[in-house]
Amino acid sequence: MGAWYLLTVRFLKTDPKARYQGYTFYFREGFRWSAINGTRSTNDLKFCYKSKSVNDVQGMSLCCATEAITSQYITAICNADFISKYTEGFVNSTVIFQINDCRQIPIIIPTNEELKEFENLFEEAKMIMLKWDESSMIKLKELKECLNKAVLQLYRLR
Repeated sequence: MGAWYLLTVRFLKTDPKARYQGYTFYFREGFRWSAINGTRSTNDLKFCYKSKSVNDVQGMSLCCATEAITSQYITAICNADFISKYTEGFVNSTVIFQINDCRQIPIIIPTNEELKEFENLFEEAKMIMLKWDESSMIKLKELKECLNKAVLQLYRLR
């Protein structure tokens, strides 16, 4: 690294007008979503797993603040119909879903068994996507039904 880089970093860290973001969240896994989801008549919020990377202003993403849950767990439960309907009904009814909207999703800290169940659902969906064939759409639909039931049970709504 050159002198220019070190001077620039020092300036960004110390100048009161600079918006230095730091490196705290660089190369951390997390979960992401599109800022615009669906249409006014169909709000279809979808979450994806985000591997370790540098964040950008174009994508909405967060990472877990506790080791009690994983990014795979968050990705799984947030793709359930309940979370999409909850956010549309109680958090933000527009098609724009931002960081502060996502922070309002109530996240249940699962038992170890529940955590494993949701991580397994995540991994199963990932494998279906990686080995896509003519039956994948049916498999994903069945998996989504399992996910929806598991989330309703997790939130004690079933």
